Amino acid sequence: MSKRYLALALLPVLLLSCTPKPIDDGPDEPDPVVPDEPEVVDPPQPEPKHVDPVALSFVEKGKYDITFTHDGSTGEWTLNTTGTDPYIYLDALSQDLEEEHRILSFDYKCTSGIDDLQVFYGRAIAENRSRHFGSIPASSGDSWKSYGCRIAEDRISYSWGKSGENMRLDFGTRKGIKIIIKNLCIREMNDDELAAYQADLAKAQGKDAEAARIGEYLTRSFPCSITEVKVSASDVTIKATTDGNGAYFLADIAPWESITEAKSFSLAGGSEGSTSSSATLSRYVSRDGLPEYDRLLSRFAIVRQDGTVCSHARYADEIASPFSQPVVPKSKKGLGGFIYNNNLSDLDDLGITSVTVNIVLNSIVNTVKTGNFTMEHKFGGVTYYMDKGNVSSLDKVMTECYKRGIVVSAILLNRHSDTISSATSLMKHPENDGGNYSMQNLTEAKAVNVYAAVLDFLADRYSTSTYGKIHHWIINNEVDAAKEWTNMGDQPEWRYMDAYVKSMRVCHNIVHQYDSNASVMISLTHSWGKAEFQYASKSLLEDLCKFSTAEGDFLWGVAYHPYPQVLSKPDFWKDDTSATYSASSPYCTFKNLEVVSDWMLDKAHYYKGSQKRILFLSENGTNSPSYSETDLARQAAGAAWAWKKVAALDGIDGIQWHNWRDNRAEGGLMIGLRRFPDDSADPNGKKPAWYVWQAAGTASESAVFDPYLSVIGISSWNDIFGK
Repeated sequence: MSKRYLALALLPVLLLSCTPKPIDDGPDEPDPVVPDEPEVVDPPQPEPKHVDPVALSFVEKGKYDITFTHDGSTGEWTLNTTGTDPYIYLDALSQDLEEEHRILSFDYKCTSGIDDLQVFYGRAIAENRSRHFGSIPASSGDSWKSYGCRIAEDRISYSWGKSGENMRLDFGTRKGIKIIIKNLCIREMNDDELAAYQADLAKAQGKDAEAARIGEYLTRSFPCSITEVKVSASDVTIKATTDGNGAYFLADIAPWESITEAKSFSLAGGSEGSTSSSATLSRYVSRDGLPEYDRLLSRFAIVRQDGTVCSHARYADEIASPFSQPVVPKSKKGLGGFIYNNNLSDLDDLGITSVTVNIVLNSIVNTVKTGNFTMEHKFGGVTYYMDKGNVSSLDKVMTECYKRGIVVSAILLNRHSDTISSATSLMKHPENDGGNYSMQNLTEAKAVNVYAAVLDFLADRYSTSTYGKIHHWIINNEVDAAKEWTNMGDQPEWRYMDAYVKSMRVCHNIVHQYDSNASVMISLTHSWGKAEFQYASKSLLEDLCKFSTAEGDFLWGVAYHPYPQVLSKPDFWKDDTSATYSASSPYCTFKNLEVVSDWMLDKAHYYKGSQKRILFLSENGTNSPSYSETDLARQAAGAAWAWKKVAALDGIDGIQWHNWRDNRAEGGLMIGLRRFPDDSADPNGKKPAWYVWQAAGTASESAVFDPYLSVIGISSWNDIFGK
């Protein structure tokens, strides 16, 4: 890496290498005489254990959007998908699996391929007991192809593999696919699979060690500090203090660099003996293949000549921005997943003041001009191309919201599966191993630049009245359920959060050029004190506080999803037994919203110790298991409860009810305010919950809400609050 040196103000420039010089230890001494070591004889190794495969078979019960036939003479299963959510169960295991049973395997013919295989591990069929293994490649003609996916880690994570336990296999998302399968079994690894497994174990040990270094760095006391970083239109000004003990240098650390793992840094001048200094650097430099790298994205640290880090790194504290007037919703009532459709009048009829809008980043940006990708946008000296059709659709959404004064929170998603955009492979995290969406790739310069470019385009376009406005930015979805929604493979928590915080910081600094009041928000599930998925929400929030303390605070908020413990059960007031009023409650749902509200109101968690961070309940709803009168009343009662709590709790700034209408793609849930658009009895009809949401916060609230007290089994709405 080339080194760039710029003088610190009033201080001499020291052109020094980061490579330590050899130390002169004086005249050579004769080598000591070392006696011969006794020969070490390795003990005999036991023969490796081999186990027979355990055969599996499909069963008729419980399958969905799929049909199958079985040829007993050939052992072949012919499966045909009949809908977009095809899944089928396997018969229960006839024996306990051995430790060596680590591969789910079969031979197949499928000329179209399967876009994703998701495996659910029985006892409780739930997303948090499943894994996406990605696509199954197409086979050629009439030839058989072998497939195997490693379930070794899942068997440990889910304590799965006992006699009587079963699996469910979900074969992608496409209708009309035919796949023929034989030799379906769970077997031991072959030599190649074993070598890959051992390599992955070694990688995991390396990740754990790196995570430990990140944790230690965040809490370490350093002799020096960066006290302020200001970014103007053309310059970056950095103030620092040192202990005056020797020579120190200013390191410019790009997002793709790790402060705990790097052996050398890009340096920008040095000082010796002084205890305070200031440097003004050019904001744009040529670096790592980027003609105009923007130091807005950098963090800065004090280092020694040999690369020793002597301060925490610090991001920009102040960024020049033309907009400084904060915008808050006119009420707490919102709607999730807003799209342009035929029910826009609901925005007015329901009194909606805030919405969330999904934006799949790699559906917007491309690295080449092709198809609809014709809108040019330059960033970092590189020209990118935005999709004219998708941008036009966003314009409609943002315009409808803007003219009503509705606050918009954009949910930024990074789809890793193949799309027509060549930016997809760049933005996919290199350690992604499946799931619905990927963590952003911030491990290389060109990947960082394309991510920053699409953010810059969106922030610029939606910063004025011309096309409407994005007010807040939700980074990815449900990051504690990382394997599904923000996948970067199996990661220890500190390493995962290090990557996620970098992504938040890139977004924060880009959008703050256009709006100094915009919050970037972390998206979390209801798993508060318990890691129902990969991590516990509360733990990730505490991690985020530590990053903010160490590297300079920034304007982040929380986009929380307090669904019931079991999403399909609407009676959370009695079913959510693990949602308590303890600060470390395993779950935080509609039942105990006080828990997350209190966390936000704790001044130790305030922005710079003085400003409460924004908390939106950005995705949540209660289910109506059917359209029976009883089930619809239970859903509506849950909506009334949720509103009463949100309205009373000062830590919560808004709730965006999810969903606007029932959606066939949500695994059988019916959590919308309206029925399915294709419902046979009342397509797109308003459910009782719709009328509850309409009355919320109005003069008719009591008249509409109070009949649901008996559904919950209480006499007063005061009874819903924690004691």
